[in-house]
Amino acid sequence: MREFRSAVIGCGLISKNHLKALKNVKGARCVAVCDIVREKAEAAAELYGPEGSEGVKAESLAGAGDASGRDEIRVYEDYGELLKAPDIDVVHICTPHYLHADMAVEALLGGKHVLCEKPMALTTKDARRMMEARDKSGKYLGICFQNRYNEASKYMKGLLEGGELGAVMGGRGQVTWNRKPEYYANSPWRGRWATEGGGVLINQAIHTFDLLQWLTGPVRCVEAGMGTRRLKEAIEVEDTVDILMTGMEGQRILFYASNCYVKNAPVELELVCEKGSVKMVGNVVVTERDGRVTTKDYSSGQVLGKDYWGSGHGFLIDDFYQCIREGREFPVSGEEAVVSVRLLEAVYGSAREGRVVSL
Repeated sequence: MREFRSAVIGCGLISKNHLKALKNVKGARCVAVCDIVREKAEAAAELYGPEGSEGVKAESLAGAGDASGRDEIRVYEDYGELLKAPDIDVVHICTPHYLHADMAVEALLGGKHVLCEKPMALTTKDARRMMEARDKSGKYLGICFQNRYNEASKYMKGLLEGGELGAVMGGRGQVTWNRKPEYYANSPWRGRWATEGGGVLINQAIHTFDLLQWLTGPVRCVEAGMGTRRLKEAIEVEDTVDILMTGMEGQRILFYASNCYVKNAPVELELVCEKGSVKMVGNVVVTERDGRVTTKDYSSGQVLGKDYWGSGHGFLIDDFYQCIREGREFPVSGEEAVVSVRLLEAVYGSAREGRVVSL
């Protein structure tokens, strides 16, 4: 089996999920890391290299990997220099949001497959540039909406596609978490429109927002409100947002998110259908139909990220590599991820201008 040689650009918090997951991907190996703060890159290389505490491969999510014959992880400060390396096959982009599009385009046109963290880009225009570069290069482009790979999410999707509950009439999602001023002070790119592209919606709540649109289907129009309720002294973006979306068949879809709560509460999703309803709280799904109630608890199992995210990161990353190897289409493609970018633009436009935005 040919081994994919991978690199991670951006060694902040989210990169740890990618570096851990790469230990569990059969036929893949991280050979380089990059960060403009060299100490961060060096720490990642030391921790996840062959001699580090994370240097021994764990039991794979899709089968055991071979831990033999691994070299030290190379360290870069300039991602452009990293992209020149001919031995790198796949690049993981884990940088601040505003850098995603340009980095992805350069990597793709440089002959690398790209797996990019959410959001895909800050604008639909930039997202389409990424897809154009993918098409021109013939390489893979995947986006990390890893919560689609959580068992609870897959169960809900299968239930709806099976048709037993009938058509979706409406749905709602809720994310109530806690972010302190220090969270933004430690990463100055956060909390700014130019670099983060928004606040709670584009960063913390985007996974649940994506799941809601993935489960309910295309949206016709959006009306939204937003504000900075608690973090006025720390950020210029929103810490709270409320949204009403109308589906193509008139479905009413509500979404609420806030970073003003006292803890990171489990996310909530509920879908009301013609013949019943299904609700997810965290990783527990309850289905009601014909007076029958079915509960499925998916809260056990390995979690590579924070417990309220679920374990999808590892499964998504493994699937990305298997899709490349087998020539299959990756499920979270640019075409899938650009839908959320368009919705983000619509929500922020509606909230700023105080009007309904049609898509």
